[in-house]
Amino acid sequence: MGVKAGTHYTEIGRILMIAEKISQPLAESLRNQESDDLMDVIVEIAAPPADDAPGSSQAEKIASRKAAFAQQAQPVSDKIRRLGGELTGQAWINGSLRARVTKNAVPALSDEALAARLDLPRMLQADVK
Repeated sequence: MGVKAGTHYTEIGRILMIAEKISQPLAESLRNQESDDLMDVIVEIAAPPADDAPGSSQAEKIASRKAAFAQQAQPVSDKIRRLGGELTGQAWINGSLRARVTKNAVPALSDEALAARLDLPRMLQADVK
């Protein structure tokens, strides 16, 4: 993992984490994990530019955005597999992948340019008033 100018690193055990990409809850969870334990993580993918052609229908815009997400997500999915992890879900609408990886794979995954942020999965709750 190369050190980039202006990047702040935090040591967790023997692993250096890129602080901007690793959420605080994930960093805390990593402290309690064994190196070969599998854990679920959410990987937010860097947003592709919207390429909506003028006059496109809603269905065409959705198809275009799904295709753009798939293209951006592919290198990250490939890296997850190369690191011995598995892709367990994806959500094009919010630009994220869900994966199961070992603690040791998290730093390498955070080093992937198209991985904008890594976090723990969270349960969505209805905003009821």
